[in-house]
Amino acid sequence: MDTKNTLLFGNGINIQFGDKENSNREIILRAINETKQQDYPRHIIVDEPVLILQLLGYLYAQIGDILDHKYDQYAFTTDEKNSLNDFIERYEKWDSINLVDVGFEDYYLIYDLFCYKNKIYNPDKFYIREALKCFFLYSIYNHGKVEKIYYNYPNGLKEFFGQFQDIFTTNYDKNVEIFSGQKINYLHGSFYIKKDIYKPNSLRNSLSDRPINNCVIDDEHFYLYSNALTSYSGNSKLFIIKQAILANEGMDKFAKGYIEKPEIQQDVDMWKNDENILVKNLYETIKIKINNPDMKFDENYPIKEFEAIKGTLTIVGLSPNNDIHIFEMIDNNQKIKKIIFYYYEKSQIEDVKKLITHHKDILEFEEVQKLWKEYE
Repeated sequence: MDTKNTLLFGNGINIQFGDKENSNREIILRAINETKQQDYPRHIIVDEPVLILQLLGYLYAQIGDILDHKYDQYAFTTDEKNSLNDFIERYEKWDSINLVDVGFEDYYLIYDLFCYKNKIYNPDKFYIREALKCFFLYSIYNHGKVEKIYYNYPNGLKEFFGQFQDIFTTNYDKNVEIFSGQKINYLHGSFYIKKDIYKPNSLRNSLSDRPINNCVIDDEHFYLYSNALTSYSGNSKLFIIKQAILANEGMDKFAKGYIEKPEIQQDVDMWKNDENILVKNLYETIKIKINNPDMKFDENYPIKEFEAIKGTLTIVGLSPNNDIHIFEMIDNNQKIKKIIFYYYEKSQIEDVKKLITHHKDILEFEEVQKLWKEYE
């Protein structure tokens, strides 16, 4: 039996040792209040912060119609339909819903549906969504306070982290990395890894429609340009995670075909002046790849490494409802021989059992508060 130990942890650790400042309610409240501060990065979010508050208000105002199924017709993909059904199921039982009660990532679903209904398309849709993302990331980073939570860790936690050969997280901060001195794999990105579109020399910015030309880069707020993932569903996160991997595989095949098969070369060359920007970009990318074989889209999410884990997997501080894609990968991994899930609420036990069906015999559940007390 493989004795390798792997840890997967989520925001529960930040909430445990960073108090309520890292809860969803506080993130949204702080995001709203921060726009009134003198040092708020107006040029990064929007010129007038009141616009992002108006957007949040518009999105919140749609919830009644969503729960009345008036937005069902605007959910087109299977993922959108599933996410919409999940949204309705979670919120329809509430007597009243405050703006800060809504999961901040749920606002991205409302935003997409709102855009479909009001015919808001790219590039406007993309840049407004980036502004919404910055609005929340600015609050999550909390002037760097989120990176100092490890000051509250009990020394005994070093022994806990030291048990694991590999550590994965859905968090963006470096608390555990600094505290433990171990390498951490950031499944959903990190404050310290720049997104491709914000790197001047990236493959994406080598194309003629360079997105960076429309951006103001301020290194003082570096985390706003990071590859930190914020989305309403696991599948949409997984799509973004695998996007660069699939794009690189596709570019390799296109470049090889272009070089070896004249008929493909002829077809691709016709895309050079295509009115569809995506087709034109594809042509430019293929040509860049041919002339620079080593150039590729950055693969910044350690998904391949996570899919290869084996032995014992310990899960701490991770909600089974927010990251279904992760639990699906765990469920499909036959190399995992034991799973220990630390729950915060007992209801999470049944939630996990519904998601992990192939590994029911190797599932163990422990109360997370007992874990924290053990290492105090």
